[in-house]
Parts: sequence; structure tokens; C-alpha cells
Amino acid sequence: MSSIFKEIYHNYLDEIKKCDLESLSIKMGAEWDGRCLKLYLFSRPFYISKEGMFDSSGKRPSHYEIVVLAKYITGYPERKILKQEKWCHYRDFRDSAPLLDAFYNNVERRLAQDFKGRTKALIESCKVLNGIPYEKEWGYDASFLFNALPDIPVLLLFNDADETFPASCNMLFKSTIRYYLDMESVAILGLILTEYLLSTAFL
Repeated sequence: MSSIFKEIYHNYLDEIKKCDLESLSIKMGAEWDGRCLKLYLFSRPFYISKEGMFDSSGKRPSHYEIVVLAKYITGYPERKILKQEKWCHYRDFRDSAPLLDAFYNNVERRLAQDFKGRTKALIESCKVLNGIPYEKEWGYDASFLFNALPDIPVLLLFNDADETFPASCNMLFKSTIRYYLDMESVAILGLILTEYLLSTAFL
């Protein structure tokens, strides 16, 4: 880990030390073992304490995982957001404009290109990450609902290429995500799911 990433990591730990992790675990409906808060990020377990952040193998998470987990923990709302709101594309959120092109190129466009002609591989990858088929009358070749973190669902919609249209992918979020993460972290969340899907499919 480079010096700048180490500095960012330790800055996040300083913020986490100010949090009551046990109380947060109750609000989130997450696991607490007396020392660590256990969170599942797209079904992958991570352990967060005031001493550090670790994955299931005891290693430090990637920089992207650290950012999302830290932002989620330190920014968790005082009261649980109970209202259910509509699905939104990243572009629909205020403050998303500076990262909109990056989100499209690194998430949606990348998934569409890399899974072109590989719908079955995408479906299998989604299942490995505990994605749930999302059966609506939308006519997509693959549609899966993920529990990214407690209270943060993510919807993936994919159509393979045909004789008329190229392959396409959309990633949608509930509008309530704005209460839990800033827009940079939402974009990173999309990138994490992309990396997880690709790494699972191309093992």
C-alpha cells in the first residue's frame, strides 16, 4: 500500500475510533462479537474494529473497499431510513455529474463489453455474489438484486448484443442511498461490484 493510501486508511481509522460500533451494529442489523463489527459487502465479509479493517483472510481490504466501508460506517444516519424510494440511475443524483463519465466507462460500459456473448457467465457470477433474480416485466436478459451493505440494495440490468442493438448494462440504486454514501462512494460501490463480477467470472 502506497504512503498516500496508508495515510487515508489511518485517517479513516481515526474517524472510526469516534464511533460506537456496537450501537451501529444494532442499527444496521449487523454482527458484533464484542470487538469487531462484521459487515458483508456484496456477500463478502469484512471485520471492522478501532484497531483496523480486515477481510476474511485477515488481510487489509483494497483501497476501494476501505473507502466504502469507512464512509458507510462514519456516515450512517442517526435514525434508520424506513421509507422505500424509487430506483435511480447514477446520473439522477445531485452531485453525480463530475463522475458520471467515469461511472459509465468503468462500470456499465465495461460490464457490457466484458460480458458480451457471456450472459450465462454473468448470471453465474451474480449467483456467486448472492444476487437474487429480479423478475419484472422489463425484458432484460439478466436482472439481479444485490444487498451491497445493510440498507443499500443495488440492481443490475443486462442485455446481450443482438442483430439490432449492442450489449448494454445499467446499474441502479435506491434514491435512499444518498443518506448513507456520498456520490464518490456510490461510484466506487459500482466499481467494486464490477470487479467482483469480473473476477468471479474469469477465474
